[in-house]
Amino acid sequence: MRWTLPSGAIRRLLGAITVKKKLPTGVCRNVIQHALFMLDHSSSMSGEKIQELEMAMSSILLQLADPSNKGGFRITIIPFNHSSSFHCTGEAATSVAALNLVASGGTNFDSPILKAIQAIDDFKTQPNPGGWQFLQTQAFILSDGQSRVADKNIQDLQERANVTAIAYGADANQSTLSQIASDGQVHVVGTNGGALRDFLAAVGATMVSTIRAAM
Repeated sequence: MRWTLPSGAIRRLLGAITVKKKLPTGVCRNVIQHALFMLDHSSSMSGEKIQELEMAMSSILLQLADPSNKGGFRITIIPFNHSSSFHCTGEAATSVAALNLVASGGTNFDSPILKAIQAIDDFKTQPNPGGWQFLQTQAFILSDGQSRVADKNIQDLQERANVTAIAYGADANQSTLSQIASDGQVHVVGTNGGALRDFLAAVGATMVSTIRAAM
């Protein structure tokens, strides 16, 4: 049986998504949201897990790239194991390359969080000649492993984004992931086929609904 999350729970999970600055009445709003994904590809993610992760990410990116969203989503993806790297940074959802992850190594939460902080800061400093209005950054960390993380790094990330923590399977470090999450909760997703896709599809639908309402 596939795992599902009620739409109301998804909205609470994503927190209050606010526009930085309101435009004068009667002015058309061009809205952008930065969506950032930190994805565990350590050794324990091998096999069906990593395949499911790639399919789930492909599905949510298709949602965010839909033409009716008017190019409103910018995507950063940070794959991580014992270290981390940028798959893309602040890129339009329509142009993000397909993931091709290899499961290997250990798990280190600090590394992707530091890169996420860097990506958010860099994104905010980009020129904005079009006068885009920016919604709160939504950051997602997904892991099935165990790791410690520095309190300062958690605080710095939470100051910049609404952070959602996803534990992929019961063996994930739920205690630490809940500390990383802005709402203090970790959302456990089963590793049975399609569960992660369903979860991210619900998240994507809520993000799309929110940005269209702000346009």
